[in-house]
Amino acid sequence: MERILELEHKVDELLSLLEAFKELNSNIAINDVFENILLQMVQVVGAEAGTLWVVNEELQEIEVSAAYGPTSSAMLNIKLQKGEGIVGKVITTGKAHLIENVAEDPDWAKRVDQSSGFITMSMITVPLIAKGNSIGALQLLNKKKENHFTEEDVKLALALANQSALALHNSQMYDHLYKMFISVIRTLAKVLDARDPYTAGHSERVAKYSVWIAHRLGFSTGQCEELYKAALLHDIGKIGVSDEILRKPTRLTQEEYELMKQHTVIGATILSNMEPKSSVLNAIQTARSHHERIDGSGYPDRLSGDEIPLFAKIVGVADTFDAMTTVRPYSKGHTFEEGAAELVRCKNTLFDPNIVDAFTSILEECNYQLDSYEVPGFKKREIL
Repeated sequence: MERILELEHKVDELLSLLEAFKELNSNIAINDVFENILLQMVQVVGAEAGTLWVVNEELQEIEVSAAYGPTSSAMLNIKLQKGEGIVGKVITTGKAHLIENVAEDPDWAKRVDQSSGFITMSMITVPLIAKGNSIGALQLLNKKKENHFTEEDVKLALALANQSALALHNSQMYDHLYKMFISVIRTLAKVLDARDPYTAGHSERVAKYSVWIAHRLGFSTGQCEELYKAALLHDIGKIGVSDEILRKPTRLTQEEYELMKQHTVIGATILSNMEPKSSVLNAIQTARSHHERIDGSGYPDRLSGDEIPLFAKIVGVADTFDAMTTVRPYSKGHTFEEGAAELVRCKNTLFDPNIVDAFTSILEECNYQLDSYEVPGFKKREIL
């Protein structure tokens, strides 16, 4: 009977591990991965609290990137010097550490408890090793139903840590590549804007306004990020427009305006050469269609209503608002209030009414003080 109960316990542990592995690989966004890793570890091992420490190679520090437990908010962003405390030792040696009583361990960094207000009694610390490198560590604090952790708990923790380390490594690589990609796009947008001294910062502002609108409309974080990239690149086709037209200090002639309108087609063509094409499909559509209007009076394809891609509709509103509120040689520019009023006047004819209403509600909410408005959650990715 005892043997059967032991086997049942092992099956439960394996099922918990399998579910944990499934969760760990379900999302590559780095902050979600941090939280998933820690939550699965705490649940599987039965800990009261836990922290996930990640190495910051640039600063030669280790910092809490996720925390679970009664004082988790106080734990976030605590930093230790590389090699400091038990977690530093585990990261340096790559070996797990089991402590039944932290008060008797000389490596215990007491200031962590002092900073958080948590009282640590027993602890497991396991390294996160990927590609032969220690990239962090997991600490599990205070066994819930027993006095202290056991060697069996350590084995469980190590089994999950091996999978967790790979998930964390992949997410860090993704996050690094994403930031590099966004940096390249931003640089490209700034170079493009620099060709016209009167539109400096235009692409960034349009991207920012577009994300505000999307967030208000209930877009997911992933959709907002996709829109941000597409909006940054919406005017990329102006690379193919001559300086004589792009930087002309007076209004364009009809012939010049027709040439300027070609920037939508040029932009879509440029982006169509990027691979994989699926990753820039929204950007291609947005570059081509952000000057389409819902009554069919826009260009280059005279699309109307639902024929216009949603991202292009949003960027079209943001682009128009920024153009109206920017000072030009031939225009002193509208105030933000005047720009909003013009959008409202043109909704249902030129612009989607839901998009206009979403944007104008934001403008009213922040009392037209656009520098003070922030979209919740986007500082994690440093998008806005």
